[in-house]
Order: sequence, then C-alpha cells, then structure tokens
Amino acid sequence: MIKGVHLTAVSGLALVLALPLFASAAVFHLSDQVSLPAGEEVNDDVYASGGSVTSAARISGDLYAAGGTVLVSGPVGADLVVAGGTITVTGTVGDDLRAAGGTVIIQGLVRGDALIGGGLVRLDAQVNQDVKIGGGDVYINAPVTGNVEVHADKLTLGPMARIAGTLTYNSPREAVVEEGATVAGETTFTPRADKDGVQGLLVAFVSVATFVFLLTFALGALIFVFFFKRYSHEVVENAFGGPLLELGRGLLVFIVMPVLSVLLLVTIVGIPLGLLGLTLYVALIIFSWLMSPVLIGSLVFKWVSKSTAYEVSWKTVLLGVAVFFFIGFVPIVGGLVQFGFMLLSLGSIARLKWHIAKSWR
Repeated sequence: MIKGVHLTAVSGLALVLALPLFASAAVFHLSDQVSLPAGEEVNDDVYASGGSVTSAARISGDLYAAGGTVLVSGPVGADLVVAGGTITVTGTVGDDLRAAGGTVIIQGLVRGDALIGGGLVRLDAQVNQDVKIGGGDVYINAPVTGNVEVHADKLTLGPMARIAGTLTYNSPREAVVEEGATVAGETTFTPRADKDGVQGLLVAFVSVATFVFLLTFALGALIFVFFFKRYSHEVVENAFGGPLLELGRGLLVFIVMPVLSVLLLVTIVGIPLGLLGLTLYVALIIFSWLMSPVLIGSLVFKWVSKSTAYEVSWKTVLLGVAVFFFIGFVPIVGGLVQFGFMLLSLGSIARLKWHIAKSWR
C-alpha cells in the first residue's frame, strides 16, 4: 500500500541523514528562495530548503532538497532526495531518486532506483533499475529496466512505456495501456475499493508533510549551529555538565515565563514588557527544539566514538535529527524523551542568556 511507500521514504530519509557521519563535506542552503545557477559545479553533497528551490548546477554528490516548488534541471552525480508541493526533475540522476510531493514530474534519466510518492506522478524519463510509486494519478511513459510496483487510484502506461521487468499494481480499476506500451515480464493486478484511494491520498499528503518537516528541521538545526557554532558548543557543554539542574531550569522557564508575560499584559504599563516576554518565549522554544537534535547527536556520537569530549558538527547534527525522529515512533515515552531534551536545551540556553545579561550590567 501507499503507507509502505510513505514509511520507506520517510524512514529512508532519516537513515540517510545519519550516513554523512562517514562522508567528508557538504554544502547547505536555507532561505526563502534557493537558486544554484547553471555553470556552477559543486563537488560535495548539497542540502537545500526554501519556499522555492531551483538547482541548475552540476552536483557531483547527493542533493537533498525541500520546498514549496522544487526544480532540478542540473545533473546530480549521486542520490537525489526531494520533497515539496510541486517537484520537477529534468536533470540526470546518477544514482537513486527519492521524491515525495503533491505533483511530481520526472523528465531526467535516473540511473538507479526510483521511489516516488505524490498526488499526481508523471514519469517521462528512463529509469535503469526498479520503480516504486504511490499516489493518486500515475502516468508512466518511459523505459524502465527493472520491475515496477505501483499503488494508485489510476495508472496509465503511455505509448513510450517499456517495462523490461514485472509490473505489480493495485488500484480501483485496471491500468490504461495506451498503444505502444509494453511489459516484458508478468503483470499482476490487485483490485481495491475506491475508498482506499482517499486513504492513500491522505497517507501521501502525510508523507510529503513529514518528509518536508524532517528535512527542513535538519537544515534549520544545521544553519543554527553554523551561524552560532561557539554558542552551540556552550549549550551542549552546559546541558551535559549538569543535566538535572538544566532540566529543572528548563521546566521552570517553560512554565513561568509565559505566565509572567500574560500577567504583565493585563497592566497598561506592563504591556510592552509582556509582548516582549512572549516574543522571547516563542524564540526560546524554537531555538530549544532546534538544539534538541544537536544535544542528542553530540551525546550519541560521544558514546559511539568513545570520545572524552562532546562534538558539535554537521555530522553530529544529522545523526541527532535521525535519532530524534526515530525516538518519536516510541508511544508516549518517545514524546516524553523528545520533550525532555527540549527542556534540557531550554535550561542551558536560559542559563547562557542570564550570564550574558549579567555581563551587561
């Protein structure tokens, strides 16, 4: 079912976020509009997130991109992992493709496997290995060297479809096979009720939302660490230097600060301070959530590497995001652990802010 594609895509992304522990370098872009121009060459992995992401550059490594609109027209030497509202890929993908979006259009050669989830999916370029698609309306109009597995409301094989392996699909109706389309292997059709299509689309939407959130969360944490590297190190050291104390401090700030800010709002004189307090509170909570995977990654990396010090780097951040994500799958306890790390981060940040404020006196 599409749910299987959803779990595979999102879990796969979480896993690949941990893989850079063994990599060498990466390039990060996070803004409202991200553009990698034609003619530019990037010899590292690229992580990009924004309202609009356009990549026309030649990228030798992996490309991870998330945005409202994503266009990849330049070649990607390794894997392409992309999520967004509308996704268009016209450039060649050197290895595997992983895509989740509302509308997904693939018009560039994929040399590896393709795993795609979306409401409208159109495959117009050759895939050299296997294809798995989950979505609403799926149109395949290109050669596929391997096997094809589809879970959709509607499947159409266009005149240029040439499936060298097997075709396995489930849908409320049989596939539309246009003149010229061929399947060399066995075709297996499993009918399902129309109501399952609504559930499938809902799962596809959740898949896209989760996919985008996870990638954006990772990029947000990375940008925060890069711009405030020394500050991030201090937060980690303080947090694990006295975890119980910082956890209690974080809980105190989490409860008391919004209460005091609201109380100030009821007085005319205190309104500016109340608004300032609430604004700072929201900022602290956001920064604390962004720092949570940083803490987790540093802690896990220290255990794994048996180091005597806590490391804060893009490698440990991605590891922390992956661990943070999987912790959330544990019922009740997982959420409590995530919240606990947020409070630990909040306590450490509050402590640093307090010391900075005292130094101004």
